[in-house]
Amino acid sequence: MFKSTTAVTYEIDDIASGTDELARVTKENLKLARNSFGLMFCDSDVDHAEFASELSRKLGVPIVGHSATAMLCGSEGLCDTAAVLTTVTSDDVNFSIAVSEPLTNVNITAQIASTYDRAKASLDGEPKLVLAFPPYLLGIMLDIYPRELERASGGLPIFGGLPAHDGVHGSTAVYCGDTAASDRMTLLLMSGDVKPLMTVKNSLGALANLKRTVTESKDNVIYKVGDDSFVEFLRRFGLDVEKLANPNEKTTSFTTYPLLIEKTEGKNPDGVPVVRTLHGVDLEVGSGTAVGEVPEGSVISVGILQPKDIEKSSSDSVRDLLEKMAASESEGYKYSTVLAISCVARYYVMAGRNTLEADALRQKLPGELSLSGYYSFGEICPTSIRPGKVVNAAHNESLVLLAL
Repeated sequence: MFKSTTAVTYEIDDIASGTDELARVTKENLKLARNSFGLMFCDSDVDHAEFASELSRKLGVPIVGHSATAMLCGSEGLCDTAAVLTTVTSDDVNFSIAVSEPLTNVNITAQIASTYDRAKASLDGEPKLVLAFPPYLLGIMLDIYPRELERASGGLPIFGGLPAHDGVHGSTAVYCGDTAASDRMTLLLMSGDVKPLMTVKNSLGALANLKRTVTESKDNVIYKVGDDSFVEFLRRFGLDVEKLANPNEKTTSFTTYPLLIEKTEGKNPDGVPVVRTLHGVDLEVGSGTAVGEVPEGSVISVGILQPKDIEKSSSDSVRDLLEKMAASESEGYKYSTVLAISCVARYYVMAGRNTLEADALRQKLPGELSLSGYYSFGEICPTSIRPGKVVNAAHNESLVLLAL
């Protein structure tokens, strides 16, 4: 079982002071057991490598995690311009960490497999969970990570996401034990007495009762839906596609009107809905680009994401997680830590009400649980876990939770 504690610092411009505060608060509240690691989510506008190196040295544990647009914390709620560190320790759960070489379109598949193999080789016991911290790289879609890690691991549950930045300052980063990188993937495997519980929720209203099958697509580019071009499909919903194509308007428009994928033949055999944020439209070609794969055969519609939907999915996620925890704890297992990863699109949609999701999580989760999380450019979480069958998937505009 696990013990953990979460510390927050706003002294990120002064790395010595910030890392001193995180290490001091952690040591005051947690006695480290045999195996430990630090899970850090930090504002994007810092010297990530120096911050991770100093913190790992002072705390004496490896640091994994991501840069973020904003962070979540049980004690503080929504945290901007901060670093949030959850230190996890255990005597009966084993951890191993491996870091990839710089990733490219050419080596991505081989690097995912080899990084997993190295993490497994250094792990005491058979792995039961993979925490994945991939980089955000243009041209490499999030979908490849859960797909290839599921293949490499033989069907283990995969949980994680992509790093993020605030769109103006800073850069994305992956924390790699005692340093940071923008183009490497960190994997953390767990074995032993670990019983991870996960939920994924996205609550969307339907913009119209119109569903069509994708008849032509390649990876994340959609060309035809039914007999129409993708652009004509959007026009059927009354969307102003010219406005969507405007670089000054598209962020708000695309996050508000995501695609709901109700079925993806050959990709999601359980038929569990996933959400895809639009990244752009090409008016001349008539195509659209999504943040994530939309394979041919998918049945898609256009949804609408509003603050009330975010509040509902947050409440539903906590309720589902607590029900699962209660069932497991009735058998004597005790949970201490909850990790939350939410899509940055939800953060944008909540403009003016940015604390809504953090407040919902804090108010509904028991106070003794250590809660931390961040806003990501994409989430990884199983859509279902059943004996002998795990369906891992990439998500957009969703909230994913992990209890340890």
